[in-house]
Amino acid sequence: MSLNVDEINLLVKKGLRGELSSFEKVLDLLEKYDKVPEARFGMYSLIFQIAMNVFIDVSKYCEECGGKCCKSGYPVPVYKFDYKELRINLDGNSLKYLNKAEENLYLLPRPCPFQKGWMCSIHKFKPYACLSFPFATEDEQKDVITSYNGNGIPEFKVPEYCIAGRKVKEILEDIIKELYTRLKRDPTPRELYNELKLRYYKG
Repeated sequence: MSLNVDEINLLVKKGLRGELSSFEKVLDLLEKYDKVPEARFGMYSLIFQIAMNVFIDVSKYCEECGGKCCKSGYPVPVYKFDYKELRINLDGNSLKYLNKAEENLYLLPRPCPFQKGWMCSIHKFKPYACLSFPFATEDEQKDVITSYNGNGIPEFKVPEYCIAGRKVKEILEDIIKELYTRLKRDPTPRELYNELKLRYYKG
């Protein structure tokens, strides 16, 4: 499968939104580079992220937090494929919130104008960067990416305020311990994903 960067990012976005066939294609692509620390990190980070987005219901934790990730921080990058989807689903007046930064990049300010209470009013088509928070977001994981050498499971950072992220990390750490006991080694990204799918997927 030969894909350009935008096509791969769109595949990841679909996967993180719950389209498991797309997610598994991404794993297939990354597994070809399993010995490269960045690729291995990418697989684990995406698996932790899909656990939070799709497999584990974290809504009560997000409600308790109040959606702080949408309220503060740098503007959210909105890529060309995000913009196309937003344009289809929003009226022209709502697109005024997006500031063009480059030819194929817009920025969505924070506090996010689409946040209603603690909830996201554009959840079904929100930008890729939002779907990636916090485990697959470079800003959050930059130091972890830099120090990861490809051995073991990365020690992902989760902002103190992100109750949902901390809960997901805690659940996955318990699953990883169980798999380690069974396998006598750390689970591969695929093994961890398959275990999550077995335990949580209702489709």
